Amino acid sequence: MNMEATTSQLLDFEPPPIFCNSCLGSTDPEYLTYNLAVSGVLLAIVGMIGLIGNILVVKTYLHPEQAVHSTSIYLAALGFSDFFLVLTAMFLFVLEAWRHHDYPTLAYLYVIGAPIIFPVAAVFQTSSVYFCVAAAVDCFIIVVLPESVKQLYCTPKRAKMTCTILMILCCAYNVPHFFELEKVDCLDEHGLDSMQICPTDIRLDPAYYAIYYTYMYTTFLAIGPLTLLILLNICVVFTVVTKGSSNENGEDDTISLILVVFFFIFCNFTALLVNFMELIFNDPTMLVYFVDLSNLLVVVNGTANFFCYAIFGTSFRNTLKKVVLGSPAKRSAVLWINDEENKNQQSHALI
Repeated sequence: MNMEATTSQLLDFEPPPIFCNSCLGSTDPEYLTYNLAVSGVLLAIVGMIGLIGNILVVKTYLHPEQAVHSTSIYLAALGFSDFFLVLTAMFLFVLEAWRHHDYPTLAYLYVIGAPIIFPVAAVFQTSSVYFCVAAAVDCFIIVVLPESVKQLYCTPKRAKMTCTILMILCCAYNVPHFFELEKVDCLDEHGLDSMQICPTDIRLDPAYYAIYYTYMYTTFLAIGPLTLLILLNICVVFTVVTKGSSNENGEDDTISLILVVFFFIFCNFTALLVNFMELIFNDPTMLVYFVDLSNLLVVVNGTANFFCYAIFGTSFRNTLKKVVLGSPAKRSAVLWINDEENKNQQSHALI
């Protein structure tokens, strides 16, 4: 009798529900205020500016006057990637900040969307890194290497092919992120049924975290790209200072690209520091402040490129005026000649 009762109880046993705040990085009121100011307000303002700026970047660099240059293709791809990076970051971080302040609709949207939006954001963060690297390599070839190498590799067709391959690789690299978050039922602070986003067992696995987040992230998204960008930029800057720029778009456009790369290095270096701090200090209460700052800098970086182009890039400004004012595309005879030369060169090159 007692055994039957015990068996019945075991079969009917349900695990106790978790509380919704158990998956939060911090519930400290001071941090929640900081999070709302940085991620809920400041990041939202910067993000809105970034969305508009990146639309203008893509439209300008895909304008017929610009699209004949390989560098323009890479920068248009970077603007496209930055647009969706900023958009997904606003969903993840702005909604995350406001949903803790009695906005049930925002909380519902976040919980439903985060498991999909998070890996998509990771894809565009990765693609932004490698489109920036591709643009830096293109600039290095144009400015530093001989004209024969430039004519062989720096063509719009090769640039489009490179961007396509990079995007496919970025999607493949971030597939594991689709299995890291899950929606769970929980109890809120009032004891009512609710939903929360929590990490899956895969995300919490120490071996997975060490391999994918520590070693692979550091190699392929942090130290590796940053080191390459620093070396390329040093070579380009040295060549521009000593010999001048051979960029057909003009020296001002080379300078704007150099500044974009420098700004990228600065903003992403903070994210690398956050990763190292997590390994060294292992203090979640302190780490969440730096994570918010790192997220803000990623959005700032995706927003600031437009201003670098607009302030320092002469040809970008000239084409931007035509895009904004709706002027018809008028390509000069020089551009037509360059097109014919590119076609002739490509006919003898192995793609």
